[in-house]
Amino acid sequence: MIHSVDPAVLEALEGVVGPEGLSVDPADLDFYGRDRAVGPWPVRAGAVVRPATVEAVSEVVRVCEARGVGIVPSGGRTGLAGAAVAPAGEVVLSVERMRGVLAVDPVARTVRCRAGTTVAEVDAAAREHGLFYPVDFAAKGTAQVGGTIATNAGGVRVVRYGPTRAWVRGIVAVTGGGEVLELGRGLVKDNTGYALEQLFVGAEGTLGIVVEATLGLAVPPASTCVAVVGARDVPALLTLYRRLGTVGLRISAFECFDAGCLGAVLEARGQGTPPLATEAPIYGLVEVEADAVAEATAVQDALVEALCDAQEDGVVVDATVAQTAAQARALWSLRESVSEALHPRRPHKSDVTIPQSNMPRFLDELGDVVARHVPEGELRIFGHLGDGNLHVNLLPPKGGVLLEESIEAFDAELYRLVGELGGSLSAEHGIGLLKRAYLPLRRSPVEIDLMRRIKQVFDPKGVFNPGKVFPPTDRDG
Repeated sequence: MIHSVDPAVLEALEGVVGPEGLSVDPADLDFYGRDRAVGPWPVRAGAVVRPATVEAVSEVVRVCEARGVGIVPSGGRTGLAGAAVAPAGEVVLSVERMRGVLAVDPVARTVRCRAGTTVAEVDAAAREHGLFYPVDFAAKGTAQVGGTIATNAGGVRVVRYGPTRAWVRGIVAVTGGGEVLELGRGLVKDNTGYALEQLFVGAEGTLGIVVEATLGLAVPPASTCVAVVGARDVPALLTLYRRLGTVGLRISAFECFDAGCLGAVLEARGQGTPPLATEAPIYGLVEVEADAVAEATAVQDALVEALCDAQEDGVVVDATVAQTAAQARALWSLRESVSEALHPRRPHKSDVTIPQSNMPRFLDELGDVVARHVPEGELRIFGHLGDGNLHVNLLPPKGGVLLEESIEAFDAELYRLVGELGGSLSAEHGIGLLKRAYLPLRRSPVEIDLMRRIKQVFDPKGVFNPGKVFPPTDRDG
């Protein structure tokens, strides 16, 4: 694999996308050559191409394949695992010019869009027809559909609606050989052989690049009710989660963020008002739905009653329930602002899933792992507690850095612990460059070999995202 782009290749690419679709400007190479992951790898994109049509994407791939030049697919670059990083002179293939909703079918409850369309744009188009796109997360205004398919993005409402995979009805993708595949074709039920479109979901751009998608839509709830609670620890929040489910409340989100995360959000806002009168080590955000307007008051009353009971029993120390849509948005903003508030500290991020029954042990031992390997680090935890997904953030001391060897030791023990507890080392961020060395802790040698052989079918010369996902010793192209 060649990791530089010679003038002849640049000339051929310009012939496909035109001068407006090709850049070797150093600022563009840096901007498009990275995502939001923090890691030890360099950023050395060789060129940026921005095709505007499916045909142009296919031709760009053929040019690169013929000359052994690697391709890094690029969407909104909001990823956190280094899957959209170009570390070795690859061509970055951005789909930003392939943007727009093509059609909404309110009867079939589907939307067809180009890969560069943002999640927020898809949702807005759906709402014009009385529907919505249930995959929701803080970066929805910049995250593009193609990237969310490549990472099987989850978000804040997985407990009710599932991740992106549950909503992919079909895709158009370009393989490593430049072939254009139309897969799935928008049908919910289609048992005619293998569902090949699902192989591209979560593949992190290693099989090819998604250029169009047909996504399922849902009828939005008639109303929602949002509350923030404070608790003494995560097990107490899990007790509350189980209680709310047993009283018949339809939970659409159950999030958590620790006191340090809340402090970072308030500091970023210039010391705003805390949501609760009583401080707590950990906070939870719960959202419940009502299917009919007539049920809204009853649902809110049931939530208030359940929270009062939980406070009387000592499960939570304080709680507040939004009385208006504006108050609900304000509570949600506390949770959705956490990642941005922590970003200036350049945290080392881990995205794990832990079975809820093993969550107490995980958190107990996590503190020990930090103390052994990075005692100077500050631990911040937030995430999607309802589905067991925690974002473990390790912050360097203010004005300092975390040593690379300390981080490596921390990661190795953290991911071993996750594996012992039956969890996953990547809940929704993917593997990318950041976690490829640890993939064998979650996948067996047979599974990794099968994954590599699947890649070879779709991308025989290893053009797409070389060096991503597979362990460094694995010849993935």
